[in-house]
Amino acid sequence: MLCKNAIKEEFLKMRIVLSQMCNGIEQIRKKLVDMRKQNNQCRELLSFIETLDKRIIHMEKNIPHELIRDYNKIENSLSMKTICKKEFIQKSPIIIRNKNVEKEKTPIKDCKKILFNELEVCPMISLISEDEFNKVPKYIIGRQSLETVNDFINTINHILKTKYTFLSLGKAHARKQGDLNLYLHYKKQELDLCNDSEYIYFFTGEDYEKQMKSKLNKIKLNLITVLRHCKRLREHRIKNDLRYVILTKK
Repeated sequence: MLCKNAIKEEFLKMRIVLSQMCNGIEQIRKKLVDMRKQNNQCRELLSFIETLDKRIIHMEKNIPHELIRDYNKIENSLSMKTICKKEFIQKSPIIIRNKNVEKEKTPIKDCKKILFNELEVCPMISLISEDEFNKVPKYIIGRQSLETVNDFINTINHILKTKYTFLSLGKAHARKQGDLNLYLHYKKQELDLCNDSEYIYFFTGEDYEKQMKSKLNKIKLNLITVLRHCKRLREHRIKNDLRYVILTKK
């Protein structure tokens, strides 16, 4: 009897050990699958890098002589300016020191806007933070994620920028492009909302459909409700025409 119990205990121990080995093998199998995926991604990346390297080498060997000549001219011109600047610094250290003090006091400007002359034609809707998103009631947000809401905000910002860039170019530009009727339509909508003391930025379902080639469906309207709750926009109805007004922080 004791012998049977001892054998039974040994079998149980062996079963536990085998179970642990099976679990270990399964984990190793999963790691191998992940490593295989990473290996395939690395191969694709290597292929892209090799293709890019070939293109760079081809471009390097086929630079037009005119560009090289112009580049050398610019380099020579810049070197002459540098020499003149050094001579000027040596002759007038006091003036340069004062200028440095003024530069320190000058706020740093947005280089992108200076280089590309990028103007803000209208205010942009700020993205929803994680804290704001967590405070939105479940019955409003439904199953939508924070990423979905912010993607929708980026879409609206694109619509606004396109619309108000078009308006900022003026009536003559619209006539030249054959879009005078659209320009006058936008201006008529503005007269219904804007006044002398405040300029209001807005978009409509028609604007969305025109640019995105799709209508504001139930999901998108639900996302607009989320933006209203988060004080990003408000609705303004004139008869049967609904405008979504952008709320700017004052």
